[in-house]
Amino acid sequence: MNKKRQILVAGMGTSPAVLTNAVWALAHQKKPIVPDEIVVFITKNGKTLLKKALFDGGVWADMLKCLAREGVDVEGKLMFGETSIRSIPDVKGNEIDDLRTGEDNLRAADFMLAQLRQYTEDSGVELHVSIAGGRKTMSALLFSCMTLLGREDDKVYHVLLPSEFEGGTEPVFYFPKKGAKYKARIAGKTYQGAKMQGELFEVPFVRMRGWYQDKFKSIPPSYRTLISRVQEVAPPAIAYPEIEIDAWNGWVKVDGKLVPMSKPCFAMLLLLADGCPAKDIHGKLLALHKQPGAAKCDWLASFQEGSRFADENCPEDIYKVQSELRKKLKDVGFSVAESLVPQRGAPLTFPIAHIKWRNVSTLADICGCLLSRRRDRYVV
Repeated sequence: MNKKRQILVAGMGTSPAVLTNAVWALAHQKKPIVPDEIVVFITKNGKTLLKKALFDGGVWADMLKCLAREGVDVEGKLMFGETSIRSIPDVKGNEIDDLRTGEDNLRAADFMLAQLRQYTEDSGVELHVSIAGGRKTMSALLFSCMTLLGREDDKVYHVLLPSEFEGGTEPVFYFPKKGAKYKARIAGKTYQGAKMQGELFEVPFVRMRGWYQDKFKSIPPSYRTLISRVQEVAPPAIAYPEIEIDAWNGWVKVDGKLVPMSKPCFAMLLLLADGCPAKDIHGKLLALHKQPGAAKCDWLASFQEGSRFADENCPEDIYKVQSELRKKLKDVGFSVAESLVPQRGAPLTFPIAHIKWRNVSTLADICGCLLSRRRDRYVV
């Protein structure tokens, strides 16, 4: 038995019916949920319409009676009143009439984040969040707040009404009331309310809280600040190119484009793509100059004939070659070449496990000092 206090949070614009339909759908799913409390994020204009329709018009009380007649236990549950309606404030603390500007929406994001935060920091609360109401930006921001704050048991929903009711009905379809009839404005047909059930869709979402909560002393109060801080600790969201390396024949392709480069650049690339630690690169390049059997491999023989990395007094050559290598990769469209060839002191972030290798075993047979022994991950 769930002993947590269950709270339904809903974003809302000027259509109060999205709230009643969400409550009804929750109570009629396979595992019914009847929230203890309702919380609504809303604008000033929406608040006026909500109070007029649900409270003054008696819709909320009527819905509770209909649920009770169906055997749904609503005693002490679905608490919803003036304090449950949370109006989004403007910069002066006054209720925002509508979310019309970018700044209005960002203030709404800050407000919703702060409101949700008090619930997600309470282990005794389970959140059920409806993103069906409000303007699209409001729904998107509410969903985003849940990806940042949501815990394992918290849920996000969208209510899908029957397609026949697209465009609205007369009277307004607040819930499938037995005996009531609704005329679809677009189709012009009349339908029995009891037969027009909405579908409650649980929206899967990524819960990011576990990525950052141990790294932050506290969650930043601003939506923008939290997004920025999370991005600092999360893996970079980059669409990396496909890289293919022929270790024996000495060529590399980026998204199918051949990358012309010097032999020192190619040797450096092999080490970086193999995951060689920065502290070991210099030593491996020095050893490569003395590697026997190089005459069998054209690019390696040419490398040994060159002067770069031929003696121990060439640490600066590493940074010069890396800079040259980055430029060669960027010239063929690899815009984030630093992810594979890092700047001085920066970490390697490119997913090297996805690099496609060719003829690596042939090179490794004569040049084991260059590549790692984890040859099982190579594509030959």
